[in-house]
Parts: sequence; C-alpha cells; structure tokens
Amino acid sequence: MMDAAEVSGILDAVYESAIFPERWPQALERLGQAFDCRCVALIDRNLRTLEARVDTSGVDASSQREFLDVWSARDLVRLRTREWRPGAIEIDHQIVPKSELLASDYYNGFMKPRDMHTVMRLTLAHRNRFLTIISLVRPPSADEFDAAAIEQCRVLMPHLERAAHIRFHAQGASAMLGGLSDVADRSVTAVLLLERDGRVKFANKAARAMAAAADGFLFRGDQFEILDRSGDAAFQRLVAGAVGALPKLDAPRGGVMRLARRSGKGSYTVTVAPVKREASWVGHEPMALVLVADPDATPKPPKEMLAQLFGFTAAEIRVAERLMMGDSPEQAATFLQVKTATARWHLASIYRKTGTNRQAELIRLLLSLAMM
Repeated sequence: MMDAAEVSGILDAVYESAIFPERWPQALERLGQAFDCRCVALIDRNLRTLEARVDTSGVDASSQREFLDVWSARDLVRLRTREWRPGAIEIDHQIVPKSELLASDYYNGFMKPRDMHTVMRLTLAHRNRFLTIISLVRPPSADEFDAAAIEQCRVLMPHLERAAHIRFHAQGASAMLGGLSDVADRSVTAVLLLERDGRVKFANKAARAMAAAADGFLFRGDQFEILDRSGDAAFQRLVAGAVGALPKLDAPRGGVMRLARRSGKGSYTVTVAPVKREASWVGHEPMALVLVADPDATPKPPKEMLAQLFGFTAAEIRVAERLMMGDSPEQAATFLQVKTATARWHLASIYRKTGTNRQAELIRLLLSLAMM
C-alpha cells in the first residue's frame, strides 16, 4: 500500500503537470514506481478519427511512434471496450480474456517485445468524442493487477480526473491565445498589452519591429519607453487612465495621441484603451491595450466596408479616416475644411452607429477592421 508521503508526492506531480504539460513524464514515472510498472502512458484520443497523442514514462520515442503509427489501431483492450466511463478503473482481463490478449498480434507484436504483460486502465475523461486515459503496464516478472491495486487507484482517481479537467481547459486557453497571437502577428499595426508600470506583457511582431527601429519608442528590457519626453508624459497619462490609476473617477479611460518619430516620417497614431479584467484579488494588475499605427503602413478600412457595416455617409467616412490618423475633431475639421461643430456632429453620429463612446474605443474598432 502507498503511504501518505507517496500519495502526496504523486498528487503534487500530477497537479503540476496539469498546468505544465512538459512535466507529465515525471508524474507518470512516480505513478509507475508506486504500482511496480514497466511503463505508464497518458493517452488522448479522438474517437472519431482514432488519432492519438501520448505522453509516457518507460517507453522510448521510437516505441511511441510505432504505437501511434501501427499498433494503436490494433489495441485489443481498446477495441473490446463497450463503454467509456470517466472514473472507471479496469484491468485488461475484465475487458478481454487474458488468453485472447496473449494470443493477439497486439500483444506479441508490441507488448511482449517491450516486456509489457498486464494492463490497468484509468479513464479520466470522455467528452465530445475525445478520450483521456492512463494505462499502467507491468512486466511478466510482476504480479497481475488485482483488486488491491484498483483500490489504491481509487484514492488517486478524483485527483487524476480533476487534473485532466484542468489540463483540458489549459490546453484550450493555450490554443486560443496561440491563435490570437498568430492573428496579431499578421497585423501591420503594433499590438501591445502593458501593465501600469510600463512592463510589456505581450507585443506582436509589428510592435517588436517598431521597437527595434527605435524611431518613436523602444523596449528597454521588459519596459515600454517613449523616446520623446513630451510624448512620454502624454502617453503615461493615457496608460494611467486606462488602468484606472488616475485619482478622478471621471478621468478618461485611455485615449488617442500622435507620437513624433525621430526619422521625421509621419507620426505614429497611438491608441490606449483599458483591458477588461476581473477584480484583482488573485494579484493580477489591470492592463492597457496599446495600438500603434504607422500611417505609411496601416491600410484604412475600405470605404465600402464602413458604409456596409455601419451605414456611414461619405462625410462620416472622411472624418473617420482622419481620426484613424490621430486627428482630434478640431484637426479633422481644419483638414476637411468644415466647421468644428460639423466634425463633432459627424463624430457623434459615428459613435452612435458603431456603438462606441470614446475616440480610443472607436479607433480600436476601426484599426481592427484595417487588420482584416
């Protein structure tokens, strides 16, 4: 029987692996040691396509590949399983007679050459045709798994199921963030997430390229730094407003500014907006979304798109384009040779049609269309 220290060590390793997938082989190794196993495998399988992914302890990489490429489809224990029940703990002879398993191609072609003899399978999850199991395999020199081994597994099973649940959601979040990061990297607009002290939590490919050029800003370590002193003061105020660090409750939550460039090229348009976060009781600080657009590189949303999506008039499209370039309503009015009141009237209509309330929010929306 496992003692309390052994159980605690296994659970620590399993929960760490749920968050850090690269540590699964070490967790599986601890399981194998506790149950006198030749090898232990964590298998994710798509029951529709039969594709599988495996983490193992006690099996070399070539055997893993051979299992996935050849023997996975001939696994007699899996083929004879009638029902997948999360929480089930089963020994091979409960699913298929031992004599039949020993006579099978799967046993003699894959298991026997690798000193594998008896299998205990733990079904951790079965959702939407996706299956997660752990197979513990003993060599011929060890005893067959028995009722006592099953009882020992029952102590661990609730934690293994919970770890599988955590792992499933962590992988989903990772895939989502990876996809969003890939989309952001395709954009010519710099996309950054900044903490209130200026630390960069995320920067897409365009942001890293602009920082490396050091034309308007750079990264000093993990800090975002504006090169123009007056521009830096304005930017810091926008970030402070976006993360709620300004004393007045009615202070602007971000905003838009132009950022001069040392090269003398057209100024960057910088948009700062808050990132919605839950209450920071777990220690997460509010962050600001920062978009930096190069007027020479950032495409404007097609006029037809703005008219189709929002019903913009031709005059509203012209105002929206100037705002995307960093103009204030007054500057847009001067450029378009209309009265300031007229430009503001168009801006109010644009806010209403797009469901936005602030210029920073509007510019963020329009830049996202430009990315498309």
